[in-house]
Amino acid sequence: MASSKKIVTLVLIGLVALAFTGCSSDDSNPAAVVVDTAPPAVPANLDLDYAAGAATITWAENTVDSDLAGYVISRENNGTTVALVGSPALMTSYVDNNPPLGANHYSIYAVDTSGNQSAIATVNLAISAGHQIAELAD
Repeated sequence: MASSKKIVTLVLIGLVALAFTGCSSDDSNPAAVVVDTAPPAVPANLDLDYAAGAATITWAENTVDSDLAGYVISRENNGTTVALVGSPALMTSYVDNNPPLGANHYSIYAVDTSGNQSAIATVNLAISAGHQIAELAD
């Protein structure tokens, strides 16, 4: 008889534990969590202006991604890539105060709060000793 009471007691304890842990209606269940894998929109309407030795890059504000963390910007010149904005920053323009002579290839992409990255938008600036040429990349 004592062993039957122990079995019943253990079954009841197990059911109570299951009721408190396995039947929860909150969102802490990892299987119910939705993972964001959608990248943010690509920076659009890039424009580049070069005046007084500074390159100013602008782009349209992202109004579609509520989880936008910001933009990352780099510049490649003569085979060397430099991170100008290495961590996502909320902005719609960047000023490169002293870009080097030669072909400067700027890359800009958006990052959301889940770490998803957009495709890369690019703009190019060629600077020679006598003059400059700015062009948007396709």
